[in-house]
Amino acid sequence: MLGVFKQLVQEVVRKFKGRIVVFTLSLAVGLALALLCKVAVAPLASREEKRAAVNEQAPPEGCAGGDTFASPEEVAGALRSEDVGVRREMFRRLFVLPGLTTAYYDYERDRDFPERAEGLRLRRVNLDRSPEEEALVTFVRVESPVAVVLKRQACGWKAVAAVSSWLRFEDYPYEDWLETPEAIQAGRHLLLVRDSTGDATRYTRRARLLSLVGDHLEQVAEIEEETISPFENYKGDDWAELKRRRTATVEFVPPSAGSPARLNVEYREEVVRYSGVEPPNVYWREDDGAWHQARGHWRTRHREVIKPAVVSEEQFVWSEQKSRFVKAGS
Repeated sequence: MLGVFKQLVQEVVRKFKGRIVVFTLSLAVGLALALLCKVAVAPLASREEKRAAVNEQAPPEGCAGGDTFASPEEVAGALRSEDVGVRREMFRRLFVLPGLTTAYYDYERDRDFPERAEGLRLRRVNLDRSPEEEALVTFVRVESPVAVVLKRQACGWKAVAAVSSWLRFEDYPYEDWLETPEAIQAGRHLLLVRDSTGDATRYTRRARLLSLVGDHLEQVAEIEEETISPFENYKGDDWAELKRRRTATVEFVPPSAGSPARLNVEYREEVVRYSGVEPPNVYWREDDGAWHQARGHWRTRHREVIKPAVVSEEQFVWSEQKSRFVKAGS
């Protein structure tokens, strides 16, 4: 039986010998060509993959890494992060430097271990001539209120302007230190920033109107909202309690057909007598999660009007040529 099978195999080989040789050679050549193509194409594919990975990680052309953010929410989240390293890095990138409030202020500690931003608020508002909205991040740091303006650019969101305010004898947490009125045209907002100064006998609070022009803020108007000064030439025993007080009420009038935007200011000047003690200022601090009480400013005491108010008005109009409010008639 084995001999018959061997004879059959020899007969098949003899009959198909030529075809087997051709098939074997073709298979060998095909395998060789495939191997050569793989070796030649592999470096090219590797280079393309590396190039694609680099392009995916690198910022767009003309964008500097580190000065833009993926979103305003990224900034707000980092400023309130529990991780001091995250807060320190975000303050560094925003270039929000702490203010020196007393001779005992520890700048080095605040730079390395900044506290969480308090009273943080993020809002979208249109601040310039473009239709896109900017992001406005406001918060309090080292008992100083800060506002950062973020603008969307090709590389992401970039901090283009920052403004702070010096508030002397104001009650923390300074809730009304900044407003965003539509003073020039509908849909376009300005920043109304309040600051104040004073001492034991005088007090002044002013409001500055700031407009976002390109990548910076420009002041377009300034109004003294409240001024308190001694009543001069008075010789009575209560001379220290008698003050001359002037307040201003501002009205924004939008532009109409043929008329530019206007800013109307009404002043009320009166003589008042202060009495009693300052009411306490009770407030909540987010950094330590506790209520605090501080002594209020002397101007918050009870006051009695001694001389009726004298009312006067002043009007300003928006000048496109000067890009600011100018006094009417000038």
